Amino acid sequence: MSLSYRTARGVAFAAGVFCLVVAVLLVLNLVDTRRADPLNSPALKELVTRQRQNPADQQLAEQVRALDLLARRAFFRGQAFGQTGASLLLGGAIVLLVALRWMAACARRVPHPGEPEEGQPRDAARARWGVAAVGFLVLAVATMAYLSATRRRPLVVSGPEASAAGPVSPVAPAPPAPDAFLHNWPCFRGPNGNGIALHATPPSTWDGKTGAGVLWKTELSRAGFNSPIVWDNRVFLSAADRDGREVLCIDADTGAIVWRRPADGIPGSPTALPEVTDDTGHAASTLATDGRRVFAIFATGDLICLTFDGARVWARNLGVPQNHYGHASSLIVCRDLLLVQYDQGEGPALLGLRVDTGEPAWTTPRTVEISWASPALVSTADRDILVLSATPRVAAYDARTGSELWENECMFGEVAPSPACADGLVFATNQGASLVALDLQTGATKWETQDGEFPDVASPVATAEFVFTAASSGTVTCFEAKTGKRLWEKAFTNGFYSSPVLVGDMVYLTDREGVTHIFRAASAFAEVATADLGEPVVATPAFVGSRVYVRGTKCLYCIGVRQDVPAAAP
Repeated sequence: MSLSYRTARGVAFAAGVFCLVVAVLLVLNLVDTRRADPLNSPALKELVTRQRQNPADQQLAEQVRALDLLARRAFFRGQAFGQTGASLLLGGAIVLLVALRWMAACARRVPHPGEPEEGQPRDAARARWGVAAVGFLVLAVATMAYLSATRRRPLVVSGPEASAAGPVSPVAPAPPAPDAFLHNWPCFRGPNGNGIALHATPPSTWDGKTGAGVLWKTELSRAGFNSPIVWDNRVFLSAADRDGREVLCIDADTGAIVWRRPADGIPGSPTALPEVTDDTGHAASTLATDGRRVFAIFATGDLICLTFDGARVWARNLGVPQNHYGHASSLIVCRDLLLVQYDQGEGPALLGLRVDTGEPAWTTPRTVEISWASPALVSTADRDILVLSATPRVAAYDARTGSELWENECMFGEVAPSPACADGLVFATNQGASLVALDLQTGATKWETQDGEFPDVASPVATAEFVFTAASSGTVTCFEAKTGKRLWEKAFTNGFYSSPVLVGDMVYLTDREGVTHIFRAASAFAEVATADLGEPVVATPAFVGSRVYVRGTKCLYCIGVRQDVPAAAP
């Protein structure tokens, strides 16, 4: 028996044992995950029921949030274990197969007539058993990969036959100047989805209870956790419940509802609504506008385009997203394309749809977990770069073609915070993961830190000098943008779902009770003012000119300084 043969046999034995151990662990993990079913825990359901019966019980609400967080962490730990194990099992099976072929090659001899040598039948039987074992392991790999990881099939967006639904609008007006996007609030977190109000001069004091600093207040009949967007004298948002889904247009000067349009009669729309959680709902995604049309998406996968006059341009259904909380990623427009981050469990993809027809310009499949984050857009001299965050990777795409530019596997868990971009860097974070800075052009990691309490909902905001994060627990942290060094940390009484917005050298951050904390974007914490809306807030405010538009859980508010008395002549 040659040395090569003995070596191959040893490698095959080790690989076989390794595969057996990994397969057993995968089966145990699968059984344990299905038996425990953390997302449908009876204890969690009981607490949620009690909390609905006692909505004012803050202690009970905190217990629900804490147990829900533990359940989500357990679910994603099981998912991550299954995917890692499936990869290890595949690698072990490949090593075993190669070792067995090596053994066969070492044992091969030149054939000659005569009686078979002693042991040949036994070796042949072993070889057959080896082939059978390899086949079994390959089957086990395929089965475990299917059960442990989420299936991913490319999302196919139907053509024109699924697009038109309802009346077609007249020809759209001429496109606005590029600078107009910087003076308005066209999508989630403002221009380019980056959380920076470039030309705003908002007030720093208001009081929703007394009406001080409140220009108007409009009650909303349906719920929705999306944030308002603003273009000129129009505010747009969506709302939904089990009885219907709608888009609203509100006069920015008076608060009057100009029109409301139902998102109904859409081809492919499901007859049965998908299950969503109470803190996500059916209208969590913020709308987007190109300055001529407004676009809205709902948890059903229904996507609708309307003119500023409320006429329906097109509508389509993208397929009901497989999402255990409900779809929440917001829309963004780049030139003549509506960009949709559709990170669902079944065939996650990035979609580029033509704004005038809704037809797909391109579809880019993504190998990621379900995500609730939204895109951030950076326009450079030669391309428009779209940055997306999800588990396990942050990735950048050419917004015009959908081509992936780079990816970096640095995320973990249920990613809801969107990335922030500043000074050639991309900042991404999530609770249970870390805060990472990546090169915008290459995706290379510049630094990574776990020194801080990171958000699970609110997105970071960044400048060339600082990165600010706001956690659901109430902890706000400032990091040095070039190094990741933690500069300061401030604990507030209430937590944050609303994302921070940079206005000049100030950061505006609204907590879940509706109190906006205004502090300096500086290396040391310095609070400038606080302003209480008097109503809970989970949406991110819109900053346009001298006004702030804040969506509470019941009403939409316009904050500003009254111009009742004309300014004195110079």
